[in-house]
Amino acid sequence: MGLFTTQENRIKCGRCGTEFDLNKNKDGCPLCGFGRHTFKESVDIKPSKKKEEINELKEFVSIPPSINLRSGTIFVDEETKIWGSWLMFNDFFAPKFLARVLAWKIKKENLDYVPLLSLIEDSVKVIKKYGLTELKGFPNKIKEPDNLQKDNAVGRLVHHFLRTAVKMGFFEVRPLNSKVKDIWKEDWDKIEITLTKEGLEFAQLKNFIFDENKKEQILTPEERDWLLNYLKKIDRQGYREYHVLKEVYNFLKKGHNGNEDLWNWFENNKAYRNYILQRSKRAQEDTKIFKKQIYNYARTFASAKISLLRELGLVKNKRNDYTIIGDM
Repeated sequence: MGLFTTQENRIKCGRCGTEFDLNKNKDGCPLCGFGRHTFKESVDIKPSKKKEEINELKEFVSIPPSINLRSGTIFVDEETKIWGSWLMFNDFFAPKFLARVLAWKIKKENLDYVPLLSLIEDSVKVIKKYGLTELKGFPNKIKEPDNLQKDNAVGRLVHHFLRTAVKMGFFEVRPLNSKVKDIWKEDWDKIEITLTKEGLEFAQLKNFIFDENKKEQILTPEERDWLLNYLKKIDRQGYREYHVLKEVYNFLKKGHNGNEDLWNWFENNKAYRNYILQRSKRAQEDTKIFKKQIYNYARTFASAKISLLRELGLVKNKRNDYTIIGDM
């Protein structure tokens, strides 16, 4: 035995059964290549032995069938009139994924509305099974799989992305108790959800990651064009996401960067300053607190809007590179 011989780390390929040394083949199975096109492992997943369950999970992420659905309702408030989507919303892939899972559940279970908890439970299974935890917008560390509503990562999927997509008209939700004032404070097993016509249209468009196993989180040209047209439509109703993205796009097109320049632009924008000030009693009473809030909002705003422009293929998908590469 040589002096520098390392211990083998032999494992069996989950697809073809080939045994190989993981230390020498870190990219995946040397025979079938399994593992090369998946994302970084962040959870220990034990694949289900039930072939039916595996096939069902795979189907959930595929292009869904056509279903007879109603058009969605756009929720307009002061927030959407100022900057469109909530500032933590930075990804279109998560709502598209949830729309696909929901479409299949509606079809398979022959239901008009599905319990929200059931949708999230199946979505988490698919996310874990297919290594989607490394995608932006998806829960990366699920700590309490037996109590998903208390899991912070899963909570972000619901409250950052699903909830925003409801306001955009992709989904509709209703409480089992019609007297509930705030549906999002209800337990998920007491909320029902359905997909809208627009949500299904978006779900049915081909996606590079879900349908072609590509890694880069960029929407296809068809998805981009559909989304831009849809955002223009709801912009006229008061959901100003397109307007704000266009402002940021034009700002970058003039040669400004998406960090310090964009932060300063946001901090000096009268509409944004007034919105924050009017909704914070502490900011009204203490200028230092207001400066801190506007500072934090500016960075969140810049990060989210730049992220969406990158996904739309309008800004180069490279950190600290704000080159315009598409027309808006």
